Amino acid sequence: MRLAFDHPLWLFGLLVVPLIVWAGLRRGGPVAAVRPRQQRAATWLRATAIALLVLALAAPRWASAGRDVDVAFLVDVSDSVGGNQHDARDWVDAAIAAKPEGDRATLAVFGRDARLEYTLRPDPPTDEFATVVDASATDLSRALRLAQGALGSQQRRRVVLITDGRETSGDALAAAEELAVSGVAVDVVPIASGQRADVLVESVHAPSRVREGDAFDVTGVIRNTGGSATDVVVVVEADGSEVHRESVSAAPGRTEVTVPQVADRTGTVRYQVRLASGASSITANDVAYTAVQVDGPARVLVYEHETGAGSDIEAALEAASVPADRSGAEQAPLPPLDRLLDYDAVVLVDVPVSAIGEQGMVTLDAYVRDAGRGLVTVGGDDSYGMGGYDTTPLEDLLPVFARVKDPKRRPSVAEALVVDVSGSMAACHCRADGFGGGPGMSEEGGINKTDISKEAVARAVRALEAQDLVGVLAFNANARWVLPLQSLPSDAVVDDALAKLHPNGETNVPGAIREAITALKDANARLRHIVLFTDGFSENPDMLDVAREAAEAGITLSVVATGEGTGEVLRRMAEAGGGRYYPGRDLMSIPDIIVSEVQFAARPIINEGSFLPVVTGIAPATEDLSETPPLLGYLATTAKPTARTLLQIGEERDPLLATWQAGLGTVTAWTSDATDRWSAGWVSWERFSQFWADVVKATLPADPDPSFAVSATTDADRIEVTVDAAEVVSGDVTGLATVTLPDGSRVEVPLERTDLATFSASVPGGGEGVHAVSVQLSRGDTAVFHDTVTAIRSYSTEYALDASNVGLAERIAEAGGGRFDPAPESAFAAEGLEPGEASRELWPWLALLALLLLPADVGLRRLRLERGDLGRVGRWFVARWRGRRAPAERRESTEGLIAAKRRARERLTAERPTPDRSGDHPSPDTGSSAPVDEGAATPAPPEPPRDGGPEPQGSAGAAGLLDARRRARGTGDDEPHR
Repeated sequence: MRLAFDHPLWLFGLLVVPLIVWAGLRRGGPVAAVRPRQQRAATWLRATAIALLVLALAAPRWASAGRDVDVAFLVDVSDSVGGNQHDARDWVDAAIAAKPEGDRATLAVFGRDARLEYTLRPDPPTDEFATVVDASATDLSRALRLAQGALGSQQRRRVVLITDGRETSGDALAAAEELAVSGVAVDVVPIASGQRADVLVESVHAPSRVREGDAFDVTGVIRNTGGSATDVVVVVEADGSEVHRESVSAAPGRTEVTVPQVADRTGTVRYQVRLASGASSITANDVAYTAVQVDGPARVLVYEHETGAGSDIEAALEAASVPADRSGAEQAPLPPLDRLLDYDAVVLVDVPVSAIGEQGMVTLDAYVRDAGRGLVTVGGDDSYGMGGYDTTPLEDLLPVFARVKDPKRRPSVAEALVVDVSGSMAACHCRADGFGGGPGMSEEGGINKTDISKEAVARAVRALEAQDLVGVLAFNANARWVLPLQSLPSDAVVDDALAKLHPNGETNVPGAIREAITALKDANARLRHIVLFTDGFSENPDMLDVAREAAEAGITLSVVATGEGTGEVLRRMAEAGGGRYYPGRDLMSIPDIIVSEVQFAARPIINEGSFLPVVTGIAPATEDLSETPPLLGYLATTAKPTARTLLQIGEERDPLLATWQAGLGTVTAWTSDATDRWSAGWVSWERFSQFWADVVKATLPADPDPSFAVSATTDADRIEVTVDAAEVVSGDVTGLATVTLPDGSRVEVPLERTDLATFSASVPGGGEGVHAVSVQLSRGDTAVFHDTVTAIRSYSTEYALDASNVGLAERIAEAGGGRFDPAPESAFAAEGLEPGEASRELWPWLALLALLLLPADVGLRRLRLERGDLGRVGRWFVARWRGRRAPAERRESTEGLIAAKRRARERLTAERPTPDRSGDHPSPDTGSSAPVDEGAATPAPPEPPRDGGPEPQGSAGAAGLLDARRRARGTGDDEPHR
């Protein structure tokens, strides 16, 4: 056990406590209104209260070792496990049945992703799994890292991984080692694969690159995992057209089907081998692909955002004898890597990041850096800073920064990000057809809209500068600042704020916007802007009015919608607020959209006027430029330090044409447009065609050396790379293979020399998709040969039908410091587990005690206490307590008083003299009686003396009555009575 402080610097505040004591106890001070002893007590109380407050600010925690055991069960539910999931469920149930009292369990299921079935609890359920994950792959490392977060650190901790050991992505060994270092043991329980015997297309082999007119073979490898031969129909297609069909008897093991082909056209041809019929139990592995690149003349792809934006550049290239194809983001996404390699260069014409997408940027990065192809970006309303290039992989490729780096040219911004957290934001869109609120909407699986908003807000905040103000306002029926308007916060502060976003309740858009307007009105910034992110499920009639209120206050309002709610109303809101409207067709692009919107508001990117370019560098496109027509506008950017700026523009000498080397490729940026908006004079200029031909040709790669041939093929879990030379390669030449996986990550493996003219390497394969395989042979620092081909993994290795990987499971247990195949009853065994650390925050109790002492301090300084006051106060409390006795006691006391009164009255009646009916009074001397008149009044009893003298006869009855009253009240004779 130990005491720790989260903010120990506050402990220096204890130094003021002795000063407070000295000031309160010093002699010769002003005469106090209270006694010295009382003043000293008040001083010590005040010092104690201040000391407690200082300790509370230091945030003390009392840490103690956790004695119980927390266990995270990770159950593999991927397709390779199949029906054996029930065996895993039974194992977990048996372990929970033997769980000691006080121990807790959490359970997660995993495949390609991992999700919690339930969090840590002492009474875990034993029902069937309800959580759904993507079962088409197995990522053991993701599940292990999820368990680390779910277990916390308070108790002894163990992870039990139940799997067949087949890992299709991630690094489970590294994740297990991380858990072991953090004190978490990793046990592994192996289960058998649940897949049945099957016939599948294991791979397709063909040359990666051929010349036009060459003959080559396409070979499909069919594998039968059963015990007897099976008849199947094999179909081979080239770019979707059937070129061969054959019935094959597939014996157990591998069977090859070879089809001769001739390269009769240039470009990439994608071959498909599939099973059209046969005894196949898993359809996912019935098809496989390969791609063959047929070399021909250089071609350029002009990729535009809006239809027609790239038509002038396409015409200019064709006029200069540079073949070009034009495609648009509105018609088709950016081609995959194997198709993109048909082109030697790509020209992006005013294309925003949202149209390219994350996968498109990964493809472009591999296309340029690894394949050595060219890229040219052309400006416009949807490019560079206006297109969200900032801090993206696309900006990393460019020779310019999408933002203006000079802080003197950038106005300060106050940005309010208003995020809808109503109940409808808990839903997600799992298919593209659901973006309009159709059948794709689902609350199971996928990523919900609130999680997307968290990612969007985090990225938007990172896009701002230190002089900016930013706040995050979450709203449903009410609005609250989860991140109050402030200077640019740290990532940790932003993460803490976003953790408070939880969807629930109704939607009140106007109330949230008015709250944002109130906060921004007094913000010290030149630009004040609101970005509203909502699904629009609200019909509040004030939505347009509040947008106008923002505009009248000098605050712009933009709206990012998710695509289901009142889209027309949201569009009109943005229009009334002087901002922009973004319909949510693709939720995964919303983070890019919000970043782009924040950047648009944050700086003046567009510069319009009449500008003459200035030549600042010599290249084929600029060496003969003595004069040019003026440009009517451009986008402000900043040249990167190692870039070559060939043309500058504007008073600030911003880059107009800049170029540099990115990996093995060349990238050039043109920051004006290529249409008649800003380049009206250039489009009709006689050198327009030659200028653009020179710009694009400068990025084209050199033709590969035909004396070398590169091939790359995939098998179950690896990519085999081979480089064959036409002649002997000298011994001082070394080789390197770089494989860019579909997720954008890169794997580098040295090429080993297998003979005098051949190099090869075996590279661990990634997920399904196109892999770029780049090879380079070098002699020292000089490149001898370079080329890039593609390899396609047709389906996840989850369906490759290999046996369970028991060896990997054993290595995971060893790396995690745990056990392999333990009994269920030992899952919660504490032996060998490091104690956790449970901490209790003490500051609330310290603060409460300090607040209780402060009134006592004030009372001692203001109230003069005399000797006996405490006794009188004590007696008052005793009397108050006695006066609050139970109702039954009060009833008994009342009844006793009434009875005493009755008895006293009876004694008074008994002691009266008997009346004489003769009317005479008795003689006081003789005691004789005289007759009494019956009509005469009865004499009253004598009154007691008022001077305290002896009581007259009959006073004993009154005294008895008083005594009875005292007894009924329960008070003594010495107490005053009423």
